[in-house]
Amino acid sequence: MDDMDKILSLLSERIYEWEEASREAIEAETTFKSYEAAVQKAHMDSGSSAAKAQIETRSSKRWAEYYAGVQRTNLEAEKVKKLISLTQLMFDAERTKQANQRRIV
Repeated sequence: MDDMDKILSLLSERIYEWEEASREAIEAETTFKSYEAAVQKAHMDSGSSAAKAQIETRSSKRWAEYYAGVQRTNLEAEKVKKLISLTQLMFDAERTKQANQRRIV
């Protein structure tokens, strides 16, 4: 397996990792939004206004933990996207290197 094949294999792996990380981010955000809406509705059902219910919800430690978790999953998906870009640059560099070597020979 030459360097181009290795880079293409790595690129394929990273695309798969990005897809998985994106699915996790979607799941985390969906769960979080559902949780947030349910808590706000509970506050409103107990007599709070919509604005007060939102403040009560977002000021809880549990909300902050869920929100931070969603942000971490989004960060992971973005990180893998950056790794994909880096791998594409590696591919371009290797392709240029091989083209230059063909001209020299």
